[in-house]
Amino acid sequence: ELGVPVKLVGLGEGADDLAPFEPAAFVDALLG
Repeated sequence: ELGVPVKLVGLGEGADDLAPFEPAAFVDALLG
């Protein structure tokens, strides 16, 4: 909708829990 790419993904609650977003790894984790 906004055309803004996803650069980081939150893996927890803190700022230290941000990790680079990797689309292939995300899909693999979703689909197992």
